[in-house]
Amino acid sequence: MQEMSVAAVGLDAATSTPVVLLQEVAPRHRMLPVWVGVAEAEAIEIERQQLRLPRPPAHHLIAEVIDFCGRRLEHVCVTAVRDGVVHAELVIDRGLHVSARVSDAVAVALHVGAPIMATDTVLDEAALEGVRMVEASESAAPGGPADGLPDERTAVAELREFLDHATPDDFS
Repeated sequence: MQEMSVAAVGLDAATSTPVVLLQEVAPRHRMLPVWVGVAEAEAIEIERQQLRLPRPPAHHLIAEVIDFCGRRLEHVCVTAVRDGVVHAELVIDRGLHVSARVSDAVAVALHVGAPIMATDTVLDEAALEGVRMVEASESAAPGGPADGLPDERTAVAELREFLDHATPDDFS
């Protein structure tokens, strides 16, 4: 299993469908695109920006139910790709695995600060190689573009170019 981070939330230009880009933290920095619904993309973006809403969204409820039951979310795991659909699980303490949509799992993980993981099988099957999103703060840091990695604009342009022409079959 590899740890992932949410690199971006945006729209697939070809379909106008929201897409969440999960990036492998190390060593290969593969990018895993996951197409989600509008509400789910908004939930993930709310957590990324650490916005507080007047009423709690559904992923807060999930986190509170886990906590109320005296349990703890250890991590979420992207577990499989079946028929072009990416599957995930909430991995709760004491070995409990609960099937979840990737979008819900990611939103809950971001809310409680739990790691997001993906199996090597999923990454080998569906991740994009050679595209790495970098934070603006990385551009002058060791490991940034000066060390041979693409800068953020180049990475985004390459990813957009790929997504503009990609079909679901490209990920199966």
